[in-house]
Amino acid sequence: MTPSAPSVLLFPGQGTEAVGMAAGWETEPAWVATLAAAEAHTGYPLRRLMAGGPIEDLRFQRHAPCAVLAHSVGVFRAWRQAGLSLPRAATGHSMGFYSALVAAEVVPLEAALDLLATVEGLSEAAFAGRPMGMAFVIGVPELEVRSALLAQPALALSNRNGQAQFTVSGPVEALESLVRALQSSAFKVGLLPVQHPLHGPHMAALLPALARRMAWVTPAAPVFPLISHFDGRLLETGGEAWDDGLASIALPVDWLAVVARLEALGAPLAECGHGSQLAGLTRWARRDLKVESLQRLPPQG
Repeated sequence: MTPSAPSVLLFPGQGTEAVGMAAGWETEPAWVATLAAAEAHTGYPLRRLMAGGPIEDLRFQRHAPCAVLAHSVGVFRAWRQAGLSLPRAATGHSMGFYSALVAAEVVPLEAALDLLATVEGLSEAAFAGRPMGMAFVIGVPELEVRSALLAQPALALSNRNGQAQFTVSGPVEALESLVRALQSSAFKVGLLPVQHPLHGPHMAALLPALARRMAWVTPAAPVFPLISHFDGRLLETGGEAWDDGLASIALPVDWLAVVARLEALGAPLAECGHGSQLAGLTRWARRDLKVESLQRLPPQG
């Protein structure tokens, strides 16, 4: 990635956390300052968990999204300090959208961390005694997935990541039944390491309380447009970007719509965070789209 080249940034979400994800970044002042601020605000030992795990503690539902958010924002700030131009636009997959909100200066890091904590607290209370989660399905046509869901009315199609790549949310027992039903026809199918039915109708009942508890936040105008991961539209005011972020827990992710917007913008693409999940999803949708990675350290001097 050429630091001066305007690009579109893609921020990954929960599930991309990994022990060792911060290797090398401990020497980058902007990254260190971001992680220190996140740790001070949450009380979580994020750097220790990223460096040495164990993975079960890093993936703990309250730790993982904060680690991904702080790391992605720290990576963005380090690259900006090294001379990276402001992007033409940015988006995030699932909770990666919160990283995009912070990068675009719609809300401060602390507000996004509070949003994660509030979603977690409301979800824990709402689904206590009812194990919930998400499953991934790869290599099965959408019509076949939707047909299988007819036998599982408690489940909802939550992410449309590609032509044959989906996630489903709902009760764990029903998810396990769906996994068994699709095992023979899927390239890959299984449960995701999340404990809530994100991006589906089960989360809709949480939205009024979420809006009330986060009403103290006054979103600012974004310094670059954001792309809704719900329908691919451009979000150019702080209010609409923040509202989209609040509602996103109950709205499905349509990465195909995002990819259509990326194609229309025609700018270079870069994934800002650990791993290459979004590079893979984007190439799954459009083989001719190349996604660079900002996970490598920025050039010095």
